[in-house]
Amino acid sequence: MQALLTWALSVSFWALVGGSSPSLASTPTNSDNTLGISLLYPKKATLYLGALFPIHTSRRDFSLGVDVCTDLQGGNGIQPVEAMLYTLDQVNRDPDLLPGITLGALVLDSCNAPSLALNQTLGFIKGFLAAQNMYHEPEFTCSDGSAPTFRGGHFDQVVGVIGGQQSSVSVEMASVLRVIETPQISYLSTSASLSNRDRYPFFLRTVPSDTTQVQAILSILRYFKWTYASVVYSIGEYGEGGYRELLHRASDYDVCFTSPAYRLARDDPDDHYQNVVRNLITNDAKVVVVFADSFVALRMMQTVRLSGQHSRFVWLGSDGWSYTTPKEVEAVAEGAIAVQPLAQRLPGFDQYFSSLRPENNIRNPWFPEYWQTSFGCSSTDPSCTKLSINSTGNYRQEPWLHFVRDTVYAFAHALHNMWEKHCQGKAGLCEAMAHSGHIHGRDLYQQLLHVTFQDVSNSTFRFQASGSGPARYSILNYQRVDDYTYAWVPVGSYYNTSGEPDLQLNKSKVKYRRQHSFPTSSCGAPCKPSQAKILLQDSCCWRCVDCQPNQYLNQTTQHCINCHVCKRPDPSQGICVDKNEKFIDYRSRWAITSLAFASLGIFSTVLVGIIFWVHLDTPVIKASSRELSYILLGGIFFSFIMTFVIVAPPTFITCGLTRFFLGFSYTLCYAAILTKTNRISRIFNKSPTKSHKARYTSPRSQVVIVTLLVSVEVIINISWLVYYTPSTKHLCDQMSNFRIRICNGLDDYSYIVGLIYPLILVCFCTIYAIKTRKCPGGFNEARYITFTNYTTCLIWLIFVPLYLSTGASDDIRIVSLALSLSLGAFVQLGCLFFPKVYIVLFKPEKNTRDAVMSTKRSSSYNRNSSYRASGLYPPETQAPHSNPPIFFLNAGNNQDIQKVPPPHYQDQSIVGDSHGRVNEVYMSAIQSRANNPSAL
Repeated sequence: MQALLTWALSVSFWALVGGSSPSLASTPTNSDNTLGISLLYPKKATLYLGALFPIHTSRRDFSLGVDVCTDLQGGNGIQPVEAMLYTLDQVNRDPDLLPGITLGALVLDSCNAPSLALNQTLGFIKGFLAAQNMYHEPEFTCSDGSAPTFRGGHFDQVVGVIGGQQSSVSVEMASVLRVIETPQISYLSTSASLSNRDRYPFFLRTVPSDTTQVQAILSILRYFKWTYASVVYSIGEYGEGGYRELLHRASDYDVCFTSPAYRLARDDPDDHYQNVVRNLITNDAKVVVVFADSFVALRMMQTVRLSGQHSRFVWLGSDGWSYTTPKEVEAVAEGAIAVQPLAQRLPGFDQYFSSLRPENNIRNPWFPEYWQTSFGCSSTDPSCTKLSINSTGNYRQEPWLHFVRDTVYAFAHALHNMWEKHCQGKAGLCEAMAHSGHIHGRDLYQQLLHVTFQDVSNSTFRFQASGSGPARYSILNYQRVDDYTYAWVPVGSYYNTSGEPDLQLNKSKVKYRRQHSFPTSSCGAPCKPSQAKILLQDSCCWRCVDCQPNQYLNQTTQHCINCHVCKRPDPSQGICVDKNEKFIDYRSRWAITSLAFASLGIFSTVLVGIIFWVHLDTPVIKASSRELSYILLGGIFFSFIMTFVIVAPPTFITCGLTRFFLGFSYTLCYAAILTKTNRISRIFNKSPTKSHKARYTSPRSQVVIVTLLVSVEVIINISWLVYYTPSTKHLCDQMSNFRIRICNGLDDYSYIVGLIYPLILVCFCTIYAIKTRKCPGGFNEARYITFTNYTTCLIWLIFVPLYLSTGASDDIRIVSLALSLSLGAFVQLGCLFFPKVYIVLFKPEKNTRDAVMSTKRSSSYNRNSSYRASGLYPPETQAPHSNPPIFFLNAGNNQDIQKVPPPHYQDQSIVGDSHGRVNEVYMSAIQSRANNPSAL
């Protein structure tokens, strides 16, 4: 394929090849003939470096449909040419670099137009074909039999090409030079597309790629918190490639660009530029990123100046336009920030360039034209030649000339490495290196990829893997130096050579306009620290909303996030912190109320216990079963004491005690009541036909029975504590600022486990209370026990709904549990003990054996009861031989009450006196035991 293309190009171009070379030094140059003039220096060089510089500018001739060269450029054209020649002189004077080999330059004018640069680059292809024809098998001959040459030769000695300056020019050159495998190094083309190794396999550059320049621009936007910006870019590889990179990486820096972006060409009509400026003015964005060549950027700023909005924008520029700023737009560009590849002055170039005159610089054919343009006189005028470049005051070294130096040194060191590899230290160009007079471009390119040398800053230069130079940038700020002078002032740097971007800005040096600070540029007002950003249609536009009281602001996502139900946002609403802990304690009004109530109950319980102890031997106290009464008082005492444990701060100990004694205290009370009623039932409900006495009625037996009943509850509680270990937890409500510390299980039904057994005892107590309702008055507590049980059930029926319906943050839940225990204890104390205390203290006449053993008829009296005290049976049921039983106290055999047969009454018609007769017999029976103090 390459051979076919070479043949096609040779057929097309050999007709244009001439055998004579134009006079380089003697031919005056101008915009019309500059394309036919080349700079060749020195003429006897061993190898040449081709170069294309934009010595002239260009414009589009719409009548002809072609680009034509126009004005000569001093800074962008003549200076890089002279920088190359200056560097070649240094290379050739260095004895340690390319010994015996002279490196020369063959320079052409590109006129800064891609189409013209393409035509100029074709000359290197023609030279290549001439070299192939000369050093290899000849394919073409002249009429005289000689080998044809292009432009008198020397093009066939070009081993590499320097250029172009603009990316669009470099793209055209690279597309052609790849055909002949000639390495190309650009000194100022930054387009990211040129890093495509498939499309441009022999392209290198000493400047970094636009990829890193875009990163630098976006880093500046983020540094100043400019989240919203407009973009203006130029048509062509440079502007379009930069814009693509901006869009591709903007989201990584939290930057958005207005839509649409504005695309301009240098040949667009004025009204198009005006429309763009009007749209820029109406946008909210105050920052405009200009990724365009210098012609487009300066023309747009001129339009802004004419609109009178020169102070409206902050310009953020790329390197394409920020090297030079014409005076007519200086006021518009004031405050602009630009990113340029690291600017370094080329040492010694100022002295060299200032010493040039038309008469001593005959090697540069464009220098006389430059001299004439600079001074407005002919270079042949004696008065004109006496002037110097510094005399005008317009000279200023371009800050990027050191990149031209780097391109020359890169080729020189690569060739030197080839020489060292193939020539074995022999001076001059050897056959192994030149390959029959022709250096292979692929071999030279491989050497270029690994070349290293010291640049003007004494840093090591080497090409990166992408083929670009080190990513080092200068950050410049266009400032007013005095009332009439503006200048680009370095204010920082950007490096990305080690993979970690590093932006350094001296903010104190950065200036916008006099007495003005940099404006903000966003499509959303800055939110307060506790406000979230709600994104609108554009990802960088937002509105601010306040976070809710239970939310914090995520600084990464800028969203309000709900705190955990047990947490609250800190005062800045930046993070969530634990809510203040709250629990009912002894200082709470609810706790004080319940503790006062419990204290009254404890006092009452102790007082009743003392009264019982003082009157321990009275019939009323004896009839109430003294041992069981004290056990019952103990259970009541525990019920009151539990209030102090329940309202205490929840801990492992208090939670365990609450769970254990909540059911234990009730079990202790009702175990004693059940044992008492069961004992009385067994004694008084005993059938008169059975002669044996009731068993297990002694005080010791009653204590054992109570202990057995209570031990069941103890086993249940201990097992439950082991299975469900006591602990504390927090109950939280979203709208509360506190988290309530409670015992684990207090908010569910786990505490009911300890109450199941006492409830069973309550049921049995109720049954036995009913069965003993006809006992003698001193033993008949059915009404009191039944009332106690009913009241206890009523208290718990009220408590449970109240407990479950109360909010988790309400102290009533805890207090209601304590008050329920105290109320139940008060009911037991009042119903089972206060009547006896009342008799003992205020009705001593009833504290007798007769009163204790007395019984009364009622309309509901059960005539078949086995413990009737009348001693008479109805005629239809009473057997002739049966005798009514008589009750008396028998403490000698540990039985309080014993049935004895009364005397036989012959006259059974006396019914009304039966009650008195029974008491008579009963009292006579107990007289014999009057000396027994434990009769009951």
